[in-house]
Amino acid sequence: MPDIQWDRQASLMRVTPIDTADDSFEELVARGSLYELVGTFLELPPQQQEGLLLRAAGPDWLEEFDSDAIRELAARPEYTGVYGAYDTASPGEDSDALRETDS
Repeated sequence: MPDIQWDRQASLMRVTPIDTADDSFEELVARGSLYELVGTFLELPPQQQEGLLLRAAGPDWLEEFDSDAIRELAARPEYTGVYGAYDTASPGEDSDALRETDS
């Protein structure tokens, strides 16, 4: 999914392996937009982040993100709002800001 649809509804699930089989048990932790649930994940202590799965779906797609992939989502510029040294709204604005400070 190249363009992340941050406003799509998603579920944050805790996946626990079951000892008696190759199956696992899924427990719903939270529901909300993909953007909100990435934030919810980041607010958890690191030991509680492990074993979580973020599942988002649209009409013709389904994406699942494990804890490492959720951290990668959180680092994306569209989540953080940070594009450069000056925290500008778009990447093209940084070159103008640098020219102004150099003179």
